[in-house]
Amino acid sequence: GLALVAAAPPAIAQDGVLDATGMGVYALEETVMQAARETVSSDRRKASRVAPAPSRLAYTPSMERRRANLANFVAKSRKVDPRGAATLEKELAATDVIGRMNRALTGYGMRADNVADAYAAWWLNAWLASRQRSDDPTARQVAAVRAQAAEALMATPALAGAGDAVKQEMAEAHLVQAALISAHMEGARGDPALSRRVAAAVRQGALASGLDLGAMELTDDGFVPRR
Repeated sequence: GLALVAAAPPAIAQDGVLDATGMGVYALEETVMQAARETVSSDRRKASRVAPAPSRLAYTPSMERRRANLANFVAKSRKVDPRGAATLEKELAATDVIGRMNRALTGYGMRADNVADAYAAWWLNAWLASRQRSDDPTARQVAAVRAQAAEALMATPALAGAGDAVKQEMAEAHLVQAALISAHMEGARGDPALSRRVAAAVRQGALASGLDLGAMELTDDGFVPRR
């Protein structure tokens, strides 16, 4: 989804980092997931929902913080999947994953240095992967989910008033997760059994963080409750 397969480190798709497709890598995770869940159950047909992500959700990235964020991500992944974390650490050291993700996102009018865009990229990739889908959402769907993600994030007081460090940590966690999901889906191409395993891992990872991907549908108005 979102043409992000090209942004994902290829070796990750060939190794065992399925456990890393869950979240659990930043402090505000549960609060943000709850806010996102609430937007799914709200009225998604208001025109204001497709407004651009607020500039308050943008941040000025720091390479020093990025190195620390990626190291922390690997450390947390190591607790559940040491072998996969070792592969992930190697790939993150050899590849500018965030830079590649940013280049992929720009094709959709999105940016890696906006936490709402990063969250939307993860949300869309996770939902598509949970359905074993590799097609791209429409431009209208992307715009709606960007606005929906921004709505959820702005409803999280600790994030709405956060500084660059907190925003960068959350954005980069989601960007790496989106790249991992895309890499695994690409690695499972042509293997239905593996594709089902990836889909299940993505669903379980999101659910553990408080977001039930199976309970929502993607529409032109963003994510809405599944009927």
